[in-house]
Amino acid sequence: MAGIADQIDSTSELSEAIYETLNRRGILNQIKAKLRAEIYNTIEDKTAPSPSKPHEVFLASELIREFMMSSKLDSSLSVFNEEQGQPAEMTVDREFVGAELGFNMIDERGTERVPLLVMLVKHLMLQIFHL
Repeated sequence: MAGIADQIDSTSELSEAIYETLNRRGILNQIKAKLRAEIYNTIEDKTAPSPSKPHEVFLASELIREFMMSSKLDSSLSVFNEEQGQPAEMTVDREFVGAELGFNMIDERGTERVPLLVMLVKHLMLQIFHL
């Protein structure tokens, strides 16, 4: 099986082929996200302790993280985690966040694939528009 380099005649064609391959595989987006996160870390002073977040901010962050994870927005999620100062993995599970938002997670069985943020929007629309 011939590699990319075997099929390319010039350096510019090789560069373009490598760029296209990395872009198609999603590697370029990962590199860009990592670079943005590192730039943010460089600018921000990570030595000062960050103030504790109010409970509502914590829940909102977990809602956004769970939505990004379910939507496979990995590059955006890595930057979000860096900016929020949160670990890569959620520190609480979906059932806890849902219960904190007032969802009866036992009654919500079968909705595991629906992000909590989407469930919350649907619930609010039902209340506001009486749908």
